[in-house]
Amino acid sequence: MILQHYTWHTFLVAALILTIVWYAVAIPTFFRKEIKDFLSGNRKRVTPEPLTHEWDEEFEDEPFADDDEKMMGKSALPEGMSRLSMAQFGFAPRMIRDEDKDTQLGLVSDVLEELKSIFHILETEQGGKADFISLFGLVSAKYPKIRNTPNQQALSGYIRENLPFDISDEELDKLWK
Repeated sequence: MILQHYTWHTFLVAALILTIVWYAVAIPTFFRKEIKDFLSGNRKRVTPEPLTHEWDEEFEDEPFADDDEKMMGKSALPEGMSRLSMAQFGFAPRMIRDEDKDTQLGLVSDVLEELKSIFHILETEQGGKADFISLFGLVSAKYPKIRNTPNQQALSGYIRENLPFDISDEELDKLWK
């Protein structure tokens, strides 16, 4: 009931006054030396010293890494390892030329989009094997560069997975030609 007599305005004014009093007491108490240096013009930037470790004393007489390199030479790679540039690094041997590879990768995504639309048509129209063969004939004629490449086998696997009916490898190979 007592808090109803205070407004937000009086609360914020009281909070502001108490905050100013707090900082007026806390800053001179905790930062007395820094304030004295600031007012006298001594603005020294103090960098803290690194902490000492118990084990530092054990290594005072040890030679530095530069001395090791001068005595022994540079380190060598383990036997059987070598450094390669990014252009030399790969996981599979090159089977096709770079310009053909770029062309085929672009074609694969185009063929996949065409196949997705064929699968959608077959699903919505309840199409059968004959419908698929006629629609796929258009795709095969449109993208002849896919024939007899590793991408053809991958696309054939994709077709087998997504068709609502079974199709043999021989039938798929005939469709690509």
